Amino acid sequence: MTNDRFDLDAVLTTALEAALEAGDYFKSRFATELVVKTKSSIADLVTDVDPYCEQLIRTRIHRSFEAHQVLGEESVEPGREASERATRAVAQEPALWIVDPLDGTTNYVNAIPLSVVSIAFASRGELQVGVIYDPYREEVFYAQKGSGARLASRADVVEWLGRATADRQTDRPGMKLSVSSVTEMRRAVVSTGMPMRHVDRDVMTQRVMRLVLEAKSLRTLGAAALHLAYVAAGRIDMFWEYELNAWDVAAGVLLIREAGGVVKDLHGGEYALLTRDIVASGRQETADHIVATLRGE
Repeated sequence: MTNDRFDLDAVLTTALEAALEAGDYFKSRFATELVVKTKSSIADLVTDVDPYCEQLIRTRIHRSFEAHQVLGEESVEPGREASERATRAVAQEPALWIVDPLDGTTNYVNAIPLSVVSIAFASRGELQVGVIYDPYREEVFYAQKGSGARLASRADVVEWLGRATADRQTDRPGMKLSVSSVTEMRRAVVSTGMPMRHVDRDVMTQRVMRLVLEAKSLRTLGAAALHLAYVAAGRIDMFWEYELNAWDVAAGVLLIREAGGVVKDLHGGEYALLTRDIVASGRQETADHIVATLRGE
């Protein structure tokens, strides 16, 4: 347990403000001319919009919390080793923001409106606040540790942020989220990014297909944070993916936990900021089944 004390209401306010600002900006640039570059591979893209949005978020954070650390995707060198090194260096910081300014860049480049902003706040490795904003649908998914997860419209969040601080304490916008209660794979809508970057891709693809054939339906949205938000909202029953970074999943993990769900390491351990292979589900038994199948058990 940490002895650090933070005004998490103020942290949540800043996270919401930053997410709206960044998401509204990248929505304004959607389907316009972009400068597109590759990072670690042809599947790992970045546009001129991504770093601009991250800078918007950093500026907003440091305006309110000058001494806080920020781990942002666009400020880390590409590749697994660089990501792990950067995350390990700050994982136990007392005040850490974990930021993906535009999750779903390939969708964005291809003018597919499936991209979100993901912002989390952690203290000593423990997630405290998470926000995921989908500007196309104007949906704001957010959570504060111990207070549940909620889904609100952009308009309702803007109205709430415009209130006096004292008036925000008792009436947060949106509806409470609850994960799916589905326990049978044959009734489940499952989602994944497929094991495209896994070292044993052929073997893992075969195991993934076993799960897909068991399930009612499969969705692949191309944005891990959006998958996780949908698990928290009960729209998707289960999600798993390999080779994700802290900024892809941190906000979504807290959303799912606060909505009553389970997030685990695909190797059987508990989720931590350095976890790269994850499974998320509304129920422990289905998460365990996915882990066992993907481990070849």
